[in-house]
Amino acid sequence: MSTESAAAFVLKLSEMLVGKQVDTCIVRDVLTRICEFYSFDSGLIYESDQDNCFHLKERCVSQDTNIRESFRAEEINPQYREHLAKETLSHMAKSPHASSNELKFLELFFATSLLAVSMVDANYRICGFIVLLNTQRKEKIPDAKMKTASALLHLLGKYIGIRIYQNKLSFARTTLESILDNMGIDIYVNDFFNHDILYANKSMTAPYGGISRFLGHKCWEVLFPGQCGPCEFCPQKKLIDEHGNPTRVYSWDYQRPFDGAWFRVFSAAFRWVDGRLAHVVSSADITENKRNEELIHYMANYDALTKLPNRRMLISECERRITRAKGAGKGYLLFFDIDGFKAINDSFGHDAGDEFLVRLGEFFSGIPMLAGSSYRNGGDEFVALLDGDVTEANIRNLAHFIHERFKNPWVLKKGDVFCNASIGVACYPEDGSTAEELLNKADQAMYQIKKSGGSGICFGYELLPAGSARGADQD
Repeated sequence: MSTESAAAFVLKLSEMLVGKQVDTCIVRDVLTRICEFYSFDSGLIYESDQDNCFHLKERCVSQDTNIRESFRAEEINPQYREHLAKETLSHMAKSPHASSNELKFLELFFATSLLAVSMVDANYRICGFIVLLNTQRKEKIPDAKMKTASALLHLLGKYIGIRIYQNKLSFARTTLESILDNMGIDIYVNDFFNHDILYANKSMTAPYGGISRFLGHKCWEVLFPGQCGPCEFCPQKKLIDEHGNPTRVYSWDYQRPFDGAWFRVFSAAFRWVDGRLAHVVSSADITENKRNEELIHYMANYDALTKLPNRRMLISECERRITRAKGAGKGYLLFFDIDGFKAINDSFGHDAGDEFLVRLGEFFSGIPMLAGSSYRNGGDEFVALLDGDVTEANIRNLAHFIHERFKNPWVLKKGDVFCNASIGVACYPEDGSTAEELLNKADQAMYQIKKSGGSGICFGYELLPAGSARGADQD
């Protein structure tokens, strides 16, 4: 082989190894030509996976040659791997002068002599090998051939490097997408200004029919069909500063309209891969959390027996109404205590007493004037809050209606029971400016009725000094 023919051969093959996409047929053709031109039995190309295992990708072999389909990086001494990574071209043959590492490397490929080029990444980590080998001949090839062979193998290595890079990029993308698809969070990205959707993960797209329903569409077109523009609640203005630069993550809660699911949403501005400003929206399903929160709220604010709001809710709502009424409004707090309730428990048992309290709760909340304003204060005590256009005459008529009902028996599972109600009334602002003050005054008024025999109503202004005769109405 002349120098000119070798040069022409290198030029011819180098013209084949061009392009931004790796053609496997070209790789095999070039590998075969190199083996034939330099008289090697076989040519092998290995590439590593993410577990540091090298797999055979292309081959040019004689019929009776043993081939390693794969091997692990650990089968090569770590120090020798570093040496191979730094070497331009490794040329070795079985001989008394070969090192132990060289002999083991030859044995790895069942070779008596070989040429090897390591393909490395930016960190000098070996990601592939090109190996030309002989299984019988042990002689080394001449230096003249070495130079052209080295040039060709490096050209081939760079060409294959495109594939290795694309595979790594594909693996990284697949891994990232797998993470994003399986982290329990819905994610989509849209253009910050025209709102075109640029990306969405599987958990985000699944309820809406898949990724094809997202890409190329405005976010509101997908999430709120029929809407003609950006959402009023979109937090984009909170995501950038006065110069249009991204600032901070903004979080908010959102309920999906078509199934009622709740999500904790996180929005942020950032630069997309092409440099444009983008808006990333991620959301975690908090439906179960919301249900738990609602349950906790219910347990904290509602009576487990009667299902009416409890004293805690009473105080909170009373204070809210006082705040709303300050300066102009008037309101009333009605305190109901059951006369003869203890006798029900003593005669029929506590189950009957509980049944009666449930019936009372239904009775009070079923009166139109008290609907949504009745509370269980505790024990056999109930409270109602009234405001707006309610007058003292309205309340006295209400008390008369209640006492009329109590003249009839209450039919329980264990028998009929008779009892009545003592009613105390406090008026805002005359009788107090806080919930506790109004409750205290209404309780005193109720107690005055109860001491006088029960079944009556007493307003705060009707309270008499201690020891005085009763002066409130009694039905």
